[in-house]
Amino acid sequence: MKQIVLTVLIGPGMGRRLEVPPAGATLGRSSRMADLCLPDGLLSRIHCRFFLEGGRPMVQDLGSSNGTALNGRPLGADPAALGPGDVVTVGETALRVTLEGEAAPAPQPPLEAPAEAPAAPPPADAHVDLGLSAARPEAAPPSRRGPLLGLLAGLAAIALLAVGAWLFLRQGRPAAPVDGRALPAAGEQPFEFRYERLAIDERTLFRYTLTFDDSGRLALAIDDLGAEDRSFSKEKTLGPQARAALRREIVASRYAAIPLLYPERSESGALERRALTLVFGPEIWSRTAENVANQAFDRLCDRLEAFARTELGAWGTQYSVAELRERGEEQLRVARRYWEQRDLADDYLFKCVEAYRAGLSYLETLNPKPAFAADLEAGLREAEGLLDERHRAALFAVDQALNTQRYDEAIGALRGILRLIPDRDDPRNAEATERLLSLENRYKKGGR
Repeated sequence: MKQIVLTVLIGPGMGRRLEVPPAGATLGRSSRMADLCLPDGLLSRIHCRFFLEGGRPMVQDLGSSNGTALNGRPLGADPAALGPGDVVTVGETALRVTLEGEAAPAPQPPLEAPAEAPAAPPPADAHVDLGLSAARPEAAPPSRRGPLLGLLAGLAAIALLAVGAWLFLRQGRPAAPVDGRALPAAGEQPFEFRYERLAIDERTLFRYTLTFDDSGRLALAIDDLGAEDRSFSKEKTLGPQARAALRREIVASRYAAIPLLYPERSESGALERRALTLVFGPEIWSRTAENVANQAFDRLCDRLEAFARTELGAWGTQYSVAELRERGEEQLRVARRYWEQRDLADDYLFKCVEAYRAGLSYLETLNPKPAFAADLEAGLREAEGLLDERHRAALFAVDQALNTQRYDEAIGALRGILRLIPDRDDPRNAEATERLLSLENRYKKGGR
């Protein structure tokens, strides 16, 4: 029996091979819901599926937000046949199709961790005074409402001590196996990282810290000490699939090619800093960017933050209080526009509900909540109520059509539910999809 093998040509995890079992497999960004997971932010949680139909390899888009393309042509809802060498594009990822027994394109080997001496701290140019201690800073006294730049010196001193202690502990681990065997590649070693983002000016001190250790614990903490204080923390122990996805995300970034980044001073005296230290086995790699941009480094940091948001469900933690208010208000405006136009398109009511939910998620870490939070909550209740009402009416139409053997009408009503609730992760969509597939297989293909 043929087996579908997918090789990542472009995108996160480039060079990785995905083997589709004979029973078929779904592909998406969710390590909990999809059989095959890729850390591509443009993928839906369950994006598409690969399977065999009569021994012939097939691909089918599963109502994804950004669609699936075969050899550059977007797919509709129907399955499409695959051949050796075909390229399937999902999100920012391109996958080449091969079949069992045929030569697959040679995958690029994962990038090994740079061979920096573990016993020596990173060079001075790396600026590793990150403040990477897992402990969050102690609450400042009430007088901190004044200028906050004076806190920078204290933070830098604490950061330097924290990194020094961490590196000292890392040096206690053996740099190589005692039997002289070569170290395994970075992709095979235990790994961990410490990441911090700081934004400091005359009115604000915003600190975002993300850590991952070799036990699988992912921990996030933010402190926003501006005109309004905000603190938030969340952590989770990742399962094997999520850990593997995180490792692939880091390796695919080609971090070893990122040069040393030299700090720049801002005319206002403000500080924008990102600091990241990666550890693969005994190897340590560190970069710090102060008031300077680097596309590759910024992209790696953004991907780590995006991964944390997805796994921890902490969508509002990467923004300041002011940014969260602005985004919450913007989602309120979007939701109200969709509500006013709810009868112009089948999915506008669902998009209205999603906008209300997004607005509330941005305000999750704010306490007290701004006054417009009550408008978001009231609007969400009203929109969800109407959506449920329309869903029940559509289900009633399906059941009536089936009871009178008007199968074409039942199929049309089920497709209407999929347009009404387009999210494949919504149980109502999943139920309608299952009934629709069953009905089409029984009656459409049977000529009835």
